[in-house]
Order: sequence, then C-alpha cells, then structure tokens
Amino acid sequence: MRNLAALLALLLATTASAASNEGQAGAQFLKLGSSARAGGMGDAFTAVSDDAYAVHYNPAGLTRLERSQIGGGHTALFQRVTYQSFALAVPFGKEEGWRRHALGLGVLYLGVGDIERRTGDSTNPVGTFGAADSAYSLTYAHGFSESLSVGVTGKHINQSIDTYRGSAFGADLGLLYRLSDGPHAPALGLAVKNAGTRIGYTAAERDPLPTTASVGASFRPYSGKLLVSLEAGKASDADPFGALGLEGRKAFGEGAAAALRFGYNSSRRELGTMSGVSAGAGLSFPKADFDLAWVPFGPLGDSFRFSLLVKF
Repeated sequence: MRNLAALLALLLATTASAASNEGQAGAQFLKLGSSARAGGMGDAFTAVSDDAYAVHYNPAGLTRLERSQIGGGHTALFQRVTYQSFALAVPFGKEEGWRRHALGLGVLYLGVGDIERRTGDSTNPVGTFGAADSAYSLTYAHGFSESLSVGVTGKHINQSIDTYRGSAFGADLGLLYRLSDGPHAPALGLAVKNAGTRIGYTAAERDPLPTTASVGASFRPYSGKLLVSLEAGKASDADPFGALGLEGRKAFGEGAAAALRFGYNSSRRELGTMSGVSAGAGLSFPKADFDLAWVPFGPLGDSFRFSLLVKF
C-alpha cells in the first residue's frame, strides 16, 4: 500500500493548513500546476498566462497568443506517481498584436498503478489495482481590446480507485488586464478556478471541489529581459497563500533564447521552508519551447516537471 499512501500524502500536501479550515475538498490534484515554466516560477502565473498552458492557469491569457500552440507536460513525483498535462490553444480574429477570440482544450491526469491488494490481515497480495484522477476542459477567451480579455473554462472531472468511480463538473473564470501597450506591458490578472459540483465515490459522501481564487501582477523590467510575477490566493479548504516568480531570458540567436527561473509558493510551507522554493530553466525557439522545473515537497521528496510547447 506504499504507493497509495504516497498518493494520498501528495494530495493532502498540496493543501496548506487544510486541517485548520472546516471540511476538506475533493479532487486535490486540481491544485497541481501543469507547466514546467510556471512550476519554476512558483506557479505564480495568473498575471502571465501567455502560452497554451493558460487553459490551466488563467483562460483569459489565450487572446495574447500570436499563433496556435500545443503543449504536453510530465511530472515525475515519487513512489511511481505521475502527473500528465495537455494544452491546445487556437487564437483567431486577428487584431494588431492580439486576438479577439481563442479556443482551448486541456487535460490533466494523475495516476498510480500496481497498488497491491490485500484481504484481511494477510501480508500476501492478491493482485493489484490502480488509482487515477483526470480533468478534461474546454476554454473560450474573448479580447475586448488589446488591454482587456476574459476567459471561461468548463471541465469534467473524474476520480477512480479500483472499481470505484466519481465525477463532477467544474468551471474557471479568468480576467487579464494590461496597463499599457506593447509586449513588455505590466499586467493584472484574476482567476477563479474549480467552482462546481461535489465529487465522491458514493452519493452519501461527496466533497466540494477545491475552489481557488487568485489575483496577480506581472511586469517586465530591463526591456523585457526579466519577468517578475506576484500572486496571492485562497483555496476554499486552505489558508491564504502568496507566490513569487522570476524569469530571466537571454537571446542567443535569431528567435532563440535561454531562460532561468526561480519561484516561491507558500502553499507548501508546512512541509518545510525549502519546500516552497522552486527553480527551472528553458530553451525557446521560433517553433518550440522546452522547459524543466524542480519542485520539492519536503520530506515527501522532490518532483521534476518537464513540458514541451509547439507553435504552428
């Protein structure tokens, strides 16, 4: 049962101080970040959200894309628990420097397999089973102007362990406002995520979703070579959190750049001071980006997040 214990510990760890609040939310995996770029920046991405992974952070950001993008992410956790993400964004209705409309698709999948099944007090396993959580989302974003955009996401959420199943419907709402024109303009972001129906394995025991509200600000000093992102938020079943993200970029060729990232997110602070820290790096090219991030979970172990973004 060690795999199952690690999975449950991970899900509880993503909710800081949840025990001090009334009740516990289900589908805790919805709090995990999806993008390695965002992970390296402490997942302080509400006011950034300038790539396809905006479908998971702030859907309003999709109108800032210059062209369609498709991305996939993989997070190697511990005890063979893995977490996968997928994002597709298609902007259309071209204006100068922005898009009036955008559509997006997103998938999140957390799974662990080969959990040993035992009956009674026996130490001998009688087969294995698995556990998995998933969410499938559809996003629409609208740009009212170059400065203001909004986005809404609908999602279907599933949980399973062995033969037991549960599902729910949720929604995200996002807003992004740029304070001036240009690619390096400071921005303000607002997102409310995972509002929806209750989820559980039986009709008698169903938990609310981990509804989370966050506000953020981002700015790009030094002619856009540095990105600074600040964020504050509150999940329905946890104490308030704060996050900081830094990204430094250095061009090294036509349309190519390297990036180093650092972040801190206080939502993991109860696992130890260093557990809130994250770091990452990435390479950006005209057609693709590759990013990686280190996100520690204190005594539970380190996690490593990888993501690829293709632009077409």
